[in-house]
Amino acid sequence: MRIVVSFLCLIISLYSCNQRPKAQDESWSSQDQVIEIIDTQGNNVRLDSAAQRVVCLFDPAIDIIYMLWAQDKLVGINMETYYDKELYDYYKHIDSRIANKELATPGSNDMLNIESAMALKPDLIIAQNLSPNVIKTLNSMGTAVYLSTSESYDHLMKEMEDIAVLLGKNDRGQQLINYAMDKTEQLQARSNNHKAKAPTKNAYFSWANGRIFSTAGRNSMMNDCLVLAGVDNVCPTDIDKPNINPETLIDWNPDMIVMWNDSPDLFYNKKELASVKAIQSKQIFNLIPMFYYNPHTFKALCVAAAINGWAYPDITVNVDDEINEIITTLYGDKVGNELLKYKNL
Repeated sequence: MRIVVSFLCLIISLYSCNQRPKAQDESWSSQDQVIEIIDTQGNNVRLDSAAQRVVCLFDPAIDIIYMLWAQDKLVGINMETYYDKELYDYYKHIDSRIANKELATPGSNDMLNIESAMALKPDLIIAQNLSPNVIKTLNSMGTAVYLSTSESYDHLMKEMEDIAVLLGKNDRGQQLINYAMDKTEQLQARSNNHKAKAPTKNAYFSWANGRIFSTAGRNSMMNDCLVLAGVDNVCPTDIDKPNINPETLIDWNPDMIVMWNDSPDLFYNKKELASVKAIQSKQIFNLIPMFYYNPHTFKALCVAAAINGWAYPDITVNVDDEINEIITTLYGDKVGNELLKYKNL
């Protein structure tokens, strides 16, 4: 219930404080509206009108731009989009500029080449990590900077709304927010129904690339996904990505284990873990491919739907169909259906 209450309160507060102008529709004039917002890292962002040329150096924010149907505004992206297969192998199917590596890459998730970026004449740069001095320099050159974090479900909701406003896509942004709110309520109701009949499941999450002893703490986006799915996180610490030892996992003894893009054999082959309930009962599940289950985007809904289905099987719910519906709603039918061709490969 925490997630439902927290983001509903967030949306109400954002709309009541009037911290940004709102458009009446997608034909809202970008010529005479000054936009001022505070990003999730506390920085003031000001545009004289909706952004028309955007450099985006943060993967989750690139996803937001495609979900907002605003990719025509993209003039630069982060380097990782081209050399990370979990990004390139999917974006190449929905944007020919990425397939042909035509979009400029003036930086990465962790750095920016100011000269290369400014050559693209952006009116907005979206990033995760830029120093105050760099932001000040960019602002002095007439470029607004929005810093994104995507560290919680509340952040996802605010950043979707913020970026929609900055790009003049208010109506589309509100459609996505409303959809996320409705889907969250559906998942919560489904979880409550199952938990009224049986004990709540608890889960252990492990990150990708063989890091089976690197998990998600309570102060993390993946914890929000577990809560949204209606399961308890066995990790009690608030640390985002704590590392543990085998003895700790044995002591936690989770009902289920959720992996991200790795083989369950990494657990099954560890003889010292044989007594763990999830391993004994073969309750190890995999969020794969990673692109469709990125918890730092609105695809957190796919993560929650999958975990909910594994934890509380329901013959009336086809989880695969539900995830397909989430993808087509988030990206639109054309792009969504193109992406779904590669989901089970």
